[in-house]
Amino acid sequence: MSLRFRRSMKLLPGMRLNFGKETVGLSFGVPGARYTMNSKGRRSFSTGIPGTGLYNIETLSSGTRSGGEQSSAEQMWEETDPWKGPPAPGLFSGKAERALNAFLLDIYNSEHPDDAGSVIEKAAALRAEHEKLRYPLELISFLHGITDDKWEDEAAEWGAGLWQYRELVFNDKYVRKYFSGIKPSVTISPGITTQLHYNEQTLGFIWAEVLQGQGKFEEAVAVLTAIAPDQMVAISLADIEISAGDFDGAIETTEDIEVFDDATAMLMVLRGVAFREKGMHEAAVECFKRALKGKEMPEALVHRALFERGVTYGLMGKKAMGVKDLEKILVDEPNYPEVEKKLAELKK
Repeated sequence: MSLRFRRSMKLLPGMRLNFGKETVGLSFGVPGARYTMNSKGRRSFSTGIPGTGLYNIETLSSGTRSGGEQSSAEQMWEETDPWKGPPAPGLFSGKAERALNAFLLDIYNSEHPDDAGSVIEKAAALRAEHEKLRYPLELISFLHGITDDKWEDEAAEWGAGLWQYRELVFNDKYVRKYFSGIKPSVTISPGITTQLHYNEQTLGFIWAEVLQGQGKFEEAVAVLTAIAPDQMVAISLADIEISAGDFDGAIETTEDIEVFDDATAMLMVLRGVAFREKGMHEAAVECFKRALKGKEMPEALVHRALFERGVTYGLMGKKAMGVKDLEKILVDEPNYPEVEKKLAELKK
């Protein structure tokens, strides 16, 4: 007997991310015609007549890959050593590069960390001296500006420009040299955070989150469609669909999910939220139960699943079960947002 293993999720209309035992693949197209590629290099094109079971698969590339070669997805998610500071400027480096190096050493000094305003002011002063440092300084200013409400308007302006000219930004020689080790922490959805190199993909996640916070859901989705599709993109997309009230869309985005890691557990939680908002409480609870079956899940993800399930139990009239879930969160995180408020509502 041959055993088959396949997991699949929709990323965008017409596009799916497929997981096998040894590969990650993408497929896209329309009913009757689909193009498929995977992380081992295999490429195929299938055609058929929908509803008849008749189809033909043409292999465009067998995708033979040496055992030691990594796929682009593997390279993207590979863990690297913590950043130990910017590289030293070369012997013949100019004043601008030396100033940038000194700036990064200054603002990322762990013993004397700068607040957002200080970082932005120092970046502005440096740019006034060296306009050629525009892109690296805007990347830094944007990253810190979004953490402070005082700089909300400026951060939005920087983000829009950086995203529009992202190819130029990340091809800048100073960005290529000095940003390879900077890894911002990005909350894709409450409960799951990613920490990747500050590259075009990471900028896309951050900018999509900013747009979502502004209620510009269509623009946020457009950003996600422009970056490399992966599980984090699917999570961000489902989160945006829920925020926009497109619960059917979120359910479609998270269909065919089987929980086997933190990302799929998060997708299952979002699927549960979408079901709950449609009034399908039993389906929602089942999703949360499946998400919580994951082993060694990060605390933040467990708390998100417990919170959503607790809220759902309250809507079902099962107040005692809702209180139990919410109080479990307080054991580890007494200041978890909204828990005290929800508990007070359930205990009335």
